[in-house]
Amino acid sequence: MTKSTLDDDKATILELHRDWWEANAGLDIPRMQKVFPTGDAYLMFNLNGHPYFNLEEKTKLWEFYSTRLEIAMPEVVIMRLDVVGDLAYLCAEGVFPSRVKADAAEADVEASDAPRLVRATEIYKRDDGQGNPTWTMWHFHCSPLPAGDSPRPAFDDTTDQRGLGFVPGVEPISVVGK
Repeated sequence: MTKSTLDDDKATILELHRDWWEANAGLDIPRMQKVFPTGDAYLMFNLNGHPYFNLEEKTKLWEFYSTRLEIAMPEVVIMRLDVVGDLAYLCAEGVFPSRVKADAAEADVEASDAPRLVRATEIYKRDDGQGNPTWTMWHFHCSPLPAGDSPRPAFDDTTDQRGLGFVPGVEPISVVGK
């Protein structure tokens, strides 16, 4: 793979990453749908703890949340992005601001007026779900980070001290909400 192709691939993946996270703000379903493959190949481990198995299920989840949650623009910092051939992975940390809409039943959703610290892994494949060589996100996993002031065992530093996206010797990248 030539450097220019690698640079182009990384730029495309960063654009998909930005579209995905920015689509969360306001639950922009058409923008979200452009990021993922068609068919049943997609798998998501949602921040709510449950899996979703394809774009149709993800769309239904977002339709459900659109009547129950207000999501503001997340802050997401990329820790690693690696592209090898037709596969890539991206690891990130961020702040996910959501709150339950006033007229929604609290029991239907888990949200807080306090923004949640999250971490995510995104797996990309140069395949649109129909075999065309187009980058799409085939897997997404999001889970809570420990509280910002929680000491990391064996090291006693905290996310607040390190800053979101910190990896020793690596400059974090942020393309969301710019």
